[in-house]
Amino acid sequence: MHQCFFSVTLLFAALLINSGCARTLQARYVETTGFQDDYTQLHEGEDGQALLCFWQEEADWKSYKKIILAPVTVVKTPDSGLNELTHAELFRLKELLDYRLRDALKKNYILVRKPGADVIRVEFALTEAQTSSVLLDTFSTFYPSARVLSGLKRLLTGTESYVGSASIESKITDSTTGALLMAAVDRRAGGKNLTGSDNSWDDVEQAFIFWAQQLSYDLCRKQGREQCQAPES
Repeated sequence: MHQCFFSVTLLFAALLINSGCARTLQARYVETTGFQDDYTQLHEGEDGQALLCFWQEEADWKSYKKIILAPVTVVKTPDSGLNELTHAELFRLKELLDYRLRDALKKNYILVRKPGADVIRVEFALTEAQTSSVLLDTFSTFYPSARVLSGLKRLLTGTESYVGSASIESKITDSTTGALLMAAVDRRAGGKNLTGSDNSWDDVEQAFIFWAQQLSYDLCRKQGREQCQAPES
């Protein structure tokens, strides 16, 4: 009995240390929405990848120098939290994700509007977004027993209590042939960090920042570039 309790305590302590000051954490499950043409190509992602992903390894990634970034779309499921948002809120979220993507991708690519042999098309769909509960999130960060319960929830479900979360689906295609080069489905939620905790949308924005940096990092590595900068969580 004591040994079992000790093991659980160590596991929970390791979880707290690992999550530490992380502002965004990957969830364990994400719901697909029909954004992708064929989900059978996607597989469970490894560490550092989306929950579901596909990369065309045979593609000549080094030949692509430019990106068409399509306008961010919103794809809702019947029980999505997006259904509760106003048109203005949805527009703001789309614009924010678009801004973060452009800011990250322009470092290694030229952003263009017309297709070409050296151009890839990047598409993102926002499929879920939920705000944090500011007071309860702060309370469960500070108060020891509430922090323990939040940590246990993360052990069971992959997400902390009262935090915000977001889900996306994305794909990359050759701009001229339409061939699928990458597809991903992912969900992230906020960590127990006081930075930005007074903003109910901060967890969603941190997820946007992470996805933009992750895509930039992945493309950097696919092209064999040096000093590719991994995203910060």
